[in-house]
Amino acid sequence: MKTLENENLISINEEVALKEILTPLWTRRWKILFFTLIITFFTAFYLSLLKPSYRATAILQIGTNKPANTLSINDAFNESNASKEQIQTQYELLRSRKFAERVIAQLNLVQHQEFNSGKYNDKLAVFEQIGARSSIPSMSDIIGHFQRKLTIVPIVGTELVKISYASFSPELSQKVANQVGITYLQYQDEIHSASKETTSQWLVDQLEELGKKLQASELSLQAYREAEGIVDIHGVVGLVGAQLTELTSETLRAAKLADDLAISYQDIQQHAGDIAKLSELHEISSHATLMQLRQAEERIERKVFELSQRYGPKHPKKIAINAELMSLQMRITQQVYDIVTSIEKEYFSAVERVNGTQQRLAIAKKDYLRLSRLQNKFSQLTREVDTNKELYNNYLVRLKEADAMGNYKANFYVRFIDKATVPKGQFAPNKLLVIVLTFILSIAFISIVIIMRELLMDTLNSRRKLDNFNDAPILAVLPRIKASNGELKEDAYSTDNRFTEAIRTLRTALLFNNEKTPPKVIAITSSVPNEGKSTVALHLARSFSEMEKVLLIEADMRHPTIARNMNLNQHRPGLSNLLAKTHQINECIIRDKNVKLDILTSGITPANPLAFLSMKRFDMLIKVFGNFYDRIIIETPPVHAVSDAVIISKLVDSVLYIVHGNKTKREQISSGLRMLKQVNAPIEGVVINHSENIDNDKYQNKYYTERSNIIKLAARKRG
Repeated sequence: MKTLENENLISINEEVALKEILTPLWTRRWKILFFTLIITFFTAFYLSLLKPSYRATAILQIGTNKPANTLSINDAFNESNASKEQIQTQYELLRSRKFAERVIAQLNLVQHQEFNSGKYNDKLAVFEQIGARSSIPSMSDIIGHFQRKLTIVPIVGTELVKISYASFSPELSQKVANQVGITYLQYQDEIHSASKETTSQWLVDQLEELGKKLQASELSLQAYREAEGIVDIHGVVGLVGAQLTELTSETLRAAKLADDLAISYQDIQQHAGDIAKLSELHEISSHATLMQLRQAEERIERKVFELSQRYGPKHPKKIAINAELMSLQMRITQQVYDIVTSIEKEYFSAVERVNGTQQRLAIAKKDYLRLSRLQNKFSQLTREVDTNKELYNNYLVRLKEADAMGNYKANFYVRFIDKATVPKGQFAPNKLLVIVLTFILSIAFISIVIIMRELLMDTLNSRRKLDNFNDAPILAVLPRIKASNGELKEDAYSTDNRFTEAIRTLRTALLFNNEKTPPKVIAITSSVPNEGKSTVALHLARSFSEMEKVLLIEADMRHPTIARNMNLNQHRPGLSNLLAKTHQINECIIRDKNVKLDILTSGITPANPLAFLSMKRFDMLIKVFGNFYDRIIIETPPVHAVSDAVIISKLVDSVLYIVHGNKTKREQISSGLRMLKQVNAPIEGVVINHSENIDNDKYQNKYYTERSNIIKLAARKRG
């Protein structure tokens, strides 16, 4: 629910802010329209003085050249497809001063009326002479004028370019647009003719130089071949490379075998003389011959064990089998020593083989590196020969093709697609478009000026500024009175029902303030003159008189206005006469015939009004009036003008500060309120008068606009 309420509040605030911005525009709508029509009228008048301009357009094709009678123009000249930069260069060439000068000279435009008259027609002689030249213009001036009227626009995605020229003469527009294309064709022919004369000679010079380079590179290659004795360098390098690979593999195998035998050799050296430990070595124990002898030894030992169970130690069989066992063990021992000797010899042989293969590998590496250097140098010389030969052949082909092409011209071929024709109607000025845009832009500009002025004004002319004003409470916002002069002369009171209802709202705010009792004596002042305090005082008094007895005192004796507004004699006796004791109360107070309201005007203006208002008699007079009236309203001078309001503020129950919503500056308001606060004046609040932008009550017009809906009640009898 809170979110919904916040969204509604934001929507309302945005609506109010938008309305406060648009309200100044609506209130000043007739002024905006008037000044807009004035600006539009002067614009239309200015357009009627301008000469009509005519534009002629020719279409030119600028394409890339690729003749069909050449073998390969791309290979010959590398120019078959022009780059974007080259195409753009042609467009800039058409816009250049040098090119414009050639066109002007060919058409003899120096003497043409186009460049010697102004842009205004002969409707007004004064304007006709503006811009006209009294002497023949210089070429520089004509070129600048010419370039401003010339337009070169390429058509995107095509090889076409539009050449347009605008002038006051349709015939001249056609001639210039076509002449630009013709001059460009002539310019291309000149360039091609000049370049063709130097092309063949340049190619011949290049061929001669390339021939010398080719011959020198071939001699260098042959001399190097003979000096190094090279026949087939690639084949020799291949053989040496294969040999190097084979030696590397053999060296790795020999090194692996030597490493394996080195372990066995170290074990044999460690257990030298210990036949039992040597027999346990894997390389010895796994020998085939030794394994057979071990098996025979196991068989004999089993027989010895069997015979020992049957015969004694001296039995011939026992003696014979023991002898055989001893003989076999001696053979085993001898075999172990033989295997050890074989392993040692094999180890020494593997080491010698590793050393031999490493030496051969080092020699092969040196040969390969030497041959590689020879091959690199030979390849470098060979590439130089091939490159020079290829360049020589290419330039020779170019020379032959250049001689064979004959009428070949250049990168571009240029031709007219559409020549310019005499334009039938003007293209500028587009009066209707300019007038419509002027009307729209004028409204927009004036509206922006008004809105910015309203936003930048340091006044209380918007709801946002009122919300940020904290010097005093805002009691009411009174709209600007909308009444004709005739109505004001007949009736001193406004017939604007919106204003009347706003006054009633102010009355309600004064009567039903919960913080304190309703004030009986009310002073009404302002910052400066002409803020409407007299009008507010008069209407507020009338509003109170609808319910009670009210006395309105005009204490502004310097510039009285109430008597004038009531169509009374400004010299009739009033407040000053009462204070001077020259007249009685009944002679000074007048009763409004329309409402039950008593009014005490200022009377004759004294020499020193402040001295009159500072008299004790004035304070006593207010207290006496308080016994006879329910409400007393005193209209005082402005605070910044004189000190009268400050003196009067000490004698009243409440002070209303009237502010002109569109004129009074906030600094004036704040300083005036500070002056009153310094004397502890009972400031009730601020009343915004003459408000045009603040929407105080959206529904008032619905109920109070129609005067026929209002029924005048009978005037109450005075008590």
